[in-house]
Amino acid sequence: MPVSLFLSEQRKKYSNSNVIMQETSQYHVQHLSTFVMDKTEAIATVDDAIKKLKLLDSKDKIWTQEMLLQVTDKSIKLLDCETKEELENFPLATVHHCQTLLNQTRYPSVLLLVCQDNEQHKPDIHFFYCDEVEAEMVHADIDSALGDNARGKKMRPQTLKLNQEKMKHQRESIIPPSEPSPGPGVKGRVAATDMKDELSMQDPESNMKLAQRIEKDVQILNCSLDDIEIFVARLHKAAEAFAQLNQRNRSKKNKKRGPAEGMLTLRAKPPSEAEFVDCLQKLKLSFNLLAKLKKHIQNPNASELIHFLFGPLELILQSSGSPDLPRAVISPHLSRDAVDFLRGHLTPKEMTIFELLGDGWTRPRADWPKDQCAPLYVPKFRNGWEPPVELFRTSPWETESIGMPKSPVQSEYRSKEFFGSQSSPSSNGSYPPSPAPRKYAKIRYHFVARNANELSVLQDEILEVLEDGKQWWKLRNRSGQAGYVPYNILDVIKLEDPQAMIDPPYSPSYRGQSPSGSQGSDKDSHLQQMDKVNDELLMLITSNKIHQPTRNFKVVRQSAGPLTFESSPAEVTSWLNAKGFSKPTVERLGILTGAQLFSLNKDHLKAVCGDEGSRVYSQITVQKSQLEKSRGVSELEEIMIRQQEKIKSTK
Repeated sequence: MPVSLFLSEQRKKYSNSNVIMQETSQYHVQHLSTFVMDKTEAIATVDDAIKKLKLLDSKDKIWTQEMLLQVTDKSIKLLDCETKEELENFPLATVHHCQTLLNQTRYPSVLLLVCQDNEQHKPDIHFFYCDEVEAEMVHADIDSALGDNARGKKMRPQTLKLNQEKMKHQRESIIPPSEPSPGPGVKGRVAATDMKDELSMQDPESNMKLAQRIEKDVQILNCSLDDIEIFVARLHKAAEAFAQLNQRNRSKKNKKRGPAEGMLTLRAKPPSEAEFVDCLQKLKLSFNLLAKLKKHIQNPNASELIHFLFGPLELILQSSGSPDLPRAVISPHLSRDAVDFLRGHLTPKEMTIFELLGDGWTRPRADWPKDQCAPLYVPKFRNGWEPPVELFRTSPWETESIGMPKSPVQSEYRSKEFFGSQSSPSSNGSYPPSPAPRKYAKIRYHFVARNANELSVLQDEILEVLEDGKQWWKLRNRSGQAGYVPYNILDVIKLEDPQAMIDPPYSPSYRGQSPSGSQGSDKDSHLQQMDKVNDELLMLITSNKIHQPTRNFKVVRQSAGPLTFESSPAEVTSWLNAKGFSKPTVERLGILTGAQLFSLNKDHLKAVCGDEGSRVYSQITVQKSQLEKSRGVSELEEIMIRQQEKIKSTK
């Protein structure tokens, strides 16, 4: 936006909000909070109310609501900024005190009003942040109106004249910011790491382009996080105001709107569906950017920010009442890298939430048919900054497509990267990895993949570590296949001679394949190969079970009490362990009570636990049947006892 146009818009906004016409003045303010002066709430005086405001401010528990404060010779009114609807009308006779509060909170210029009408048992104390005019100006205006109303004098016209001169001077002094568009790290939330080591490996022109692209992506991420934070604050504000309204409605006898309820009604208004969708889209965009920037941001790092963002996501699910709205948000798609990154770092609770969101979140763009892909997503940020559309058009979550073949050159790069050669930039739009020392892991036990995200591995096989999360590590084998493996079945090793891993002890499925061959280019052949590997692993494991060496230790079976509707999460965890379910399944379902676990159907369990969900469902069904049977026996025994007692009493 040109500077002259920006300046004109700012002056126009100020003129429309802050005006003085004859005996009516109007000021733009932001309502901070309203307290009832009540000893039971530890607010007996104005000073007590100020202390509570400071306390809420220190805990980030203040959510502002903009409105217009209008002063006449008869009353003080509060109006909705957009509709100009009257929210509150305080006759001057009901305004008992007016005061300013300067530089005592993060809001430097605060006005407070103490109001009480004849029907109120206790007065209300209202706090307003005067963000466009000084609180002293509004205070002087209200004081003169109260004085004229009480004493019958006409002092206010002089006060209004002085205020008008101040407002005229302030309007003319409005200047635009030196740079309208936000800089990277708007709030210092996320910043790119020092890339000197990484950039030194490339030519100067590539260095500059890469650094600029990373900075732009960090800037987009920060703007997204800012907008998500603002939306969450609105949800909190609406919930708090709704609770206060309910409390007031329960305590009053008639249905007439009481004092301060107009403000609370405005604050309690939830965001529109379009605003919910906007926030959900920015959450998906943030997930994509975090996966893309994971090697380039720290303090907080990408993994920490993922956990942070699941807080707003869970709040939105709770506020909307069901996952239907989030499930309907397809655009933007998630990149394959983003889905893999999420699955590798989410906690069991977060994974349950993620699975509930459906294909629009758990299925990367590359798995969608081209005719079902969502259109290009370009976000609109609240601060007005418009990032270049080209940044989104070339991003992996907009360019990946189903069945996209890998060229032999790209496969060769992957193979060279695995064996220690310098890698080339990835074709999916993510940044080239930093030239950090590679990490390798040696497998202690066979592991059979149970879904598309996991990787089947053999005992003593050596693989490259791509990501080392808390419980599941992402590894890549010498054929270029990558997936997640439990961290407790591997050991990190130093590998001085990468060629030592060309012939692992058990690798018949891998031998004879060229790294630059057609491996992975055809989905069916890839699946067939994976099936072959899995069958081979199962045979090896079965063989090991048949020819087990003699052991000199006792096998102690885990025992746990039966699962009931009254079982606690700890008892559910014990029951799942006793039934021999995998660690991920135990962690995901162990947060539920017995009643909650019994309420899940087979589809729910398969969504959360993968293929193991069917077995969980079978065990739950058996347990439920046993409970019903034992309950029937107990009832029969009780009837028999009563019948015997009845017979004895008749003798």
